[in-house]
Amino acid sequence: PDFNKIFYDSNDMVCTISKVTDDIVRTVSPEVLCKRIPHSVDTKIFSPKSEASDLEIRKKIVPNNDKMIFFWNNRNARRKQSGSLIFWFKDFLDIVGHDKACLVMHTEPKDPNGQNLVAIMENLKLNNGEVILSTQKIPPEELGKVYSAVDCTINISDAEGFGLATLESLASETPIIVNMTGGLQEQVTD
Repeated sequence: PDFNKIFYDSNDMVCTISKVTDDIVRTVSPEVLCKRIPHSVDTKIFSPKSEASDLEIRKKIVPNNDKMIFFWNNRNARRKQSGSLIFWFKDFLDIVGHDKACLVMHTEPKDPNGQNLVAIMENLKLNNGEVILSTQKIPPEELGKVYSAVDCTINISDAEGFGLATLESLASETPIIVNMTGGLQEQVTD
């Protein structure tokens, strides 16, 4: 943070979006006006939906609708730990049963900055719908329906400024599983 002091000091005001950054700016450059503008989402889009809507989305994901559905919505970048999540999810399935849950990963499975998720799934023999890759762009209204319909959203990034997907999930009243990194810890403690 001290490295950035010269840049903070060169501004009349610094607007921050996370508690971590706000604290850094206020500590390193106390003479600069600092204003925190927290993340937010449109709660007309990201909100609980009707049971009928949830059921319709769940049937599109898992036709027989008897699995717990976990959702991961992130870029497939190494810091997002996409490959690690698949390994950990397989360990979870080995305990509860491979027919009891599925993980929907809304991402590019072969991102040049990430891991080859298809290769990991093949290596772990997760080829019976345990992990579902969602690669199409989804408009916010449809994404809001997905958050409402799934059972849980996961974000386990090793460096996360905030984690907008988990805020969208919480606004939809869908629980989240996160690690205590950056802004993710803010969402589960405050």
